[in-house]
Amino acid sequence: MIPAADLELMYDTVNGFAVQATVGAETKPVHFRQGDADMLGDRLVREYTLRFRATDFTSLARGDTVTINAIAYKVLEVRLLDSGDEKVARVSKT
Repeated sequence: MIPAADLELMYDTVNGFAVQATVGAETKPVHFRQGDADMLGDRLVREYTLRFRATDFTSLARGDTVTINAIAYKVLEVRLLDSGDEKVARVSKT
């Protein structure tokens, strides 16, 4: 389990550690990662993930839409990390 003070620091948006993400009417801090680009045939594919506190976006599920920096992403998968304090969602641009 990660101490609450450490989680607060990790998800600080003021100092650039996290960005704001919106799901429905909720806006919470997340770590957003734009992964490497891969070629699949003639298409360029990029993997996007967001990491967030498990207590934020508790009902986030496959098919939901997450908006980050005015760009919409569709949730492909959500999983709980081993610590139990955070989740990771794999998303794609809509």
